[in-house]
Amino acid sequence: MSRLTLDPDSKQSVSAQLINQLRYLIATGHYNVSDPLPSTRELGDQLDISFHTVRKAYQTLEDEGLLGSKVGSGYTVKERTPLTKSDRIERGAEVVQETLQTLIGLGLSEAEIESLFQEQTTLLDHAGVERKLIAVGPYPEINAMCARQLSTALQQAVQPISLTQFDRHTDADFAFTPYNYLTRVLEQLPRGDTLGYVTHLPSAILERTARLLDREALGLITRYRGTIPPISEALRNNTAYGGQVIAASIEEGVEHLPNVIEQADLLLHTPASKRRLLPMLDDASPKHAEVKLIVSHDSLEAIAEAVPA
Repeated sequence: MSRLTLDPDSKQSVSAQLINQLRYLIATGHYNVSDPLPSTRELGDQLDISFHTVRKAYQTLEDEGLLGSKVGSGYTVKERTPLTKSDRIERGAEVVQETLQTLIGLGLSEAEIESLFQEQTTLLDHAGVERKLIAVGPYPEINAMCARQLSTALQQAVQPISLTQFDRHTDADFAFTPYNYLTRVLEQLPRGDTLGYVTHLPSAILERTARLLDREALGLITRYRGTIPPISEALRNNTAYGGQVIAASIEEGVEHLPNVIEQADLLLHTPASKRRLLPMLDDASPKHAEVKLIVSHDSLEAIAEAVPA
């Protein structure tokens, strides 16, 4: 499964794990030439690591010629200049030797090592023909939430793609999008399958919001400013709350967050804003909870049934 997964208990550094997995995703076509990679902050938030670590990984791959970067445009995959056959064999031998030493050190027998190599080779055969799955939506933060849920349900990587970038991903095999954008995506995806889904807010969040009095303030912290309107609208439409919503985004800086925290009677925050917000909270802070849009169970079931394993 071609998803970025970091193991904090690994002897290999987080940065090295990220670099190796990105190399693999590029090599197997998960990211094609000219495809944009997630921003350093976006990927850092998704993996719960520092954006500096992501930037270091991107810069390493840029030095290797796998990525290119432009100010204001982020990092994109470059056309790769292949190594010569002798260089490929030499570098590959170094990796195999190091891996064999590690496996032998773990106590594996020759037969067990051979079995492992055969098993992993089979997995690579499947990875080489992996389908391209994308989640398309207008709000990057919400789209990333949905893409992660779809990836888990399908046990396949689903890449979040903004509607403004969708024209660069019309080679996708499957596209998933909220129903109100289904027609638009269908028109632009000539050869792939497009499936819609519906989302909802967690019932626990709606319960707490519905219990607020109109004189009480609801605080909302998001990663991106564009996430505020759809989350606020969903909260109001699904409850009778008619009070003030005080909202702020990490995108605009953190210096204004204490004011929101101080005024809120209930503070909600998205998963992508959690890492920056929690250090600012203490025992005197208002009650707080994580809020995110959830892809409905029946939508996930329908999509899983439609997409081959």
